[in-house]
Amino acid sequence: MTEQVWRATRPAAMAGDLNHRFTLLQGRSSSFSTTIPTRTGMESAFSPKGVKPIGPYSQAIKANGLVFVSGQIPAEISGKLIEGTIAEKTHKMCQNARAVLEAAGSSLEKVVKITVFFQNLDDFKEMNNIYAEYFPHKPARSSCEATRLPAGASIEMDIIALQ
Repeated sequence: MTEQVWRATRPAAMAGDLNHRFTLLQGRSSSFSTTIPTRTGMESAFSPKGVKPIGPYSQAIKANGLVFVSGQIPAEISGKLIEGTIAEKTHKMCQNARAVLEAAGSSLEKVVKITVFFQNLDDFKEMNNIYAEYFPHKPARSSCEATRLPAGASIEMDIIALQ
């Protein structure tokens, strides 16, 4: 079986924005980073092991030595939400985040800030127990309750990390 690489392509009509579409190529590595031509010093990162974006945004953007990871939801690569407890969902979000961070040349150990969005803030304690396993270095964090999250998710996290 051949390895695969995802390459960002951008139609000429989109010259002023960050929209990308991803093209699958055969015979290369599985993750990539690409310079966004219209934004000096910014690069988009993509991992096929992470959840495919459900809108016009990147899985992560690298800029000025930082990695900004888009909101991670507890979903399979296909975007289908997983069923289960908040603990299981937290594991899945952290695994997805790890894949995206590694594609960007970073890691969970380099995370400096996380924001966690809950549909029900009563899930905080259960999430916290699993979260501590992935982030023993205790990065800065904010948490809040939101009545609706993307794709019907019950929890979401976004991340800022060092490159």
